[in-house]
Amino acid sequence: MADVCGDSERANSSARSWLFLLPVLVLVSLSLLTRPAVFAEAPAPPPGLEKIEHFVFIMQENRSFDSYFGTYPGAEGIPPGVCVPNPAGGPCVTPYHDPNVVNQGGDHDWDNALASIDGGQMDGFIAGSADKPGDVIGWHDFREIPNYWSYAQLYVLQDRLFESITSYSLPAHLYMLAAQSGGYIGDGQAYPDSFTFPEITELLGTGKIDWKYYVNSGKTPGFSDGVDTDQDEKVFTHWNPLPAFPAVKNDPNQFGRLVNANQFYTDAKNGTLPQVSWVIPNATQSEHPPNSVRAGMSYVTGLVNAVMQGPNWNSSAIFISWDDWGGFYDHVTPPKVDKYGLGIRVPGLVISPYARQGYVHHKTYRLIPSSPG
Repeated sequence: MADVCGDSERANSSARSWLFLLPVLVLVSLSLLTRPAVFAEAPAPPPGLEKIEHFVFIMQENRSFDSYFGTYPGAEGIPPGVCVPNPAGGPCVTPYHDPNVVNQGGDHDWDNALASIDGGQMDGFIAGSADKPGDVIGWHDFREIPNYWSYAQLYVLQDRLFESITSYSLPAHLYMLAAQSGGYIGDGQAYPDSFTFPEITELLGTGKIDWKYYVNSGKTPGFSDGVDTDQDEKVFTHWNPLPAFPAVKNDPNQFGRLVNANQFYTDAKNGTLPQVSWVIPNATQSEHPPNSVRAGMSYVTGLVNAVMQGPNWNSSAIFISWDDWGGFYDHVTPPKVDKYGLGIRVPGLVISPYARQGYVHHKTYRLIPSSPG
């Protein structure tokens, strides 16, 4: 097991950013609601953005943008004529509608990401899905995920949101919290058991910002992400790295903010949601193959409904995203920002009373707390 500290340059840069992190988090979140696509005339900003006091981040698992919204009108979707080569020989595979709500997905670690991207050709996805090669090329739409498509129609869909690192769930979740993974990419490295670099909850705590990290008990992700184990709010897993930060675990006030996700529904109903919330699924709820996309959508809908039906709805913004691409095809070459990423494109939805209705947001973002991509 290894302690991951991060190289000095990244650690120093991250440490400097914490002084400004919460304001930037808020500004980044608001920009998703207010900034226009560069190639479209901006509609008037909706009124009421200054009323947002509650930010809810729902992190799901392992879906690429094209696999969920590749045929959504107005989005940067699957181009005509695409056919992905099959490394085993035989005909190439054209992206197709997949009516199955249970998918296999593909391998999705560091090497698989680089192979899938293939220097920008975006044609290496089938090689990571040997058992059922065509599965990763299939796409879903309103027939399999109607609620997600309804959210896109009623609120904001992001079509340029990228995973921050070309790797799997643990590094992705570290980036979500810390804008880095301490150099951990999961490629031949010892599995870490502790992290000493700064992460956002430290700033929230020192800045007297109320936050909670809601975790659903149950099994962690599938075997492609490592050892299948039981998850709860106090156990370090791929999706819950906070217990591996001594600054969190050794501070009773901070560690007490890691709570069972059942509390989320109570807090939403009572109007006591914190200013910043993260909600983490268990495997069944996650959409991580081989778990059902319909079951995951139902779970997310329950979270969104809880906020909408509670007293905090009129001061809330909900952000739904997926931590990595899960091996599924996407045609957009990720921007290169450093040696770690960006990773492959994932879906993003922004839900709020103050979101632009039916707006597709084309600006590039990545899944970190401190800045847009």
